[in-house]
Amino acid sequence: MLAALLLAGCERSTEASDDAAAGRALEAAALDAGIVADPADAVGVYAAGEDRVCMARIAPDRYRIGVSVDYGAGQRCIAHGTARGRATLDVDLGAGCRVKVSHDGDRLSFPAQTPAKCAPLCQGRAALDALTVDRLSGAGGEAARLRGADGALLCTD
Repeated sequence: MLAALLLAGCERSTEASDDAAAGRALEAAALDAGIVADPADAVGVYAAGEDRVCMARIAPDRYRIGVSVDYGAGQRCIAHGTARGRATLDVDLGAGCRVKVSHDGDRLSFPAQTPAKCAPLCQGRAALDALTVDRLSGAGGEAARLRGADGALLCTD
């Protein structure tokens, strides 16, 4: 009886292993075909309220980034730069404004306190501090067409 139970457990383990391998193969095929987006890829449009971020691909794991924070008249940030990485993005917004932005596949989160060199990118009381935006789209074309609070394209050269 004990031998029969052990044998049955081995069969289930093999079936589960085959199912997992088939699932991984299906997911890889869907990624290759472009049916689903790679969650580690940061390309896309992100937003929360009036805040917007675009990520457009320059090269593998290298992006053009545009950031627009809009608190209303005279209270906004507009920044353009580059980013590289996957789970943690090294973001350079120019003029010495460099930050580490976390990317979990669905959300971008700026640090709670950005360097003082980022302040000139903002007007009034607006800041890039603790900016958190959720992915709305993984499409590079939409990222390239996203406009900021100033009406200009965010992910431009």
